[in-house]
Amino acid sequence: MQLTYPKAPANGVQTLRPALQAALHTQGLANTRPFANLAPSKISLSAAYRGYSLTLDDLSQGHGLSAARLGDWHYLVFADGVSIADAQLANVRGHVEFASLNHGTMAAATVDALKLAEQSAQLHGKTVEMRVLFISALHVVAIWLHAADEDVLIPIAPTPQALAPTQLYSEAALLGRLQAAAASARQRFDADTTGLLGS
Repeated sequence: MQLTYPKAPANGVQTLRPALQAALHTQGLANTRPFANLAPSKISLSAAYRGYSLTLDDLSQGHGLSAARLGDWHYLVFADGVSIADAQLANVRGHVEFASLNHGTMAAATVDALKLAEQSAQLHGKTVEMRVLFISALHVVAIWLHAADEDVLIPIAPTPQALAPTQLYSEAALLGRLQAAAASARQRFDADTTGLLGS
């Protein structure tokens, strides 16, 4: 399997650098602990890839990946070759700005999903573009390996395991698996009179 990436923002790494340096100099806080005692020379970044999102309405109306909306730029942050964070840049009025530095399970889960994909006979010898898909209403995150003739999706943490355990899915298989959860969530939203759901 050969991974390809979209053309990254020309100033993406430079935009991230101050946030990474701040994390290195803010020791002791829970959200920066993976960076504690690291030298800047130990930090490296993956190539940039894009996030996409599908809404509850998209799923309820049977829309597929072609309806996914383009989102933030993502970079995996590595320390000595180990993934420790997911850094995001957002497009704001024609240029990129730092959005967030996430230290949760997503970075490690992304690397695990890519290892699973590399071992898959289904993807052997194929060239795919690296993407990440978010279906926030269902708490679903999936690595999206896109090719002209095929899309492969690998749900990753923090996706609830009961909803979609980590494995390779076709677009139809994963979205089909999520339809019941989407319908249930849609009913809850439609029945809500407090206006608090989704806020």
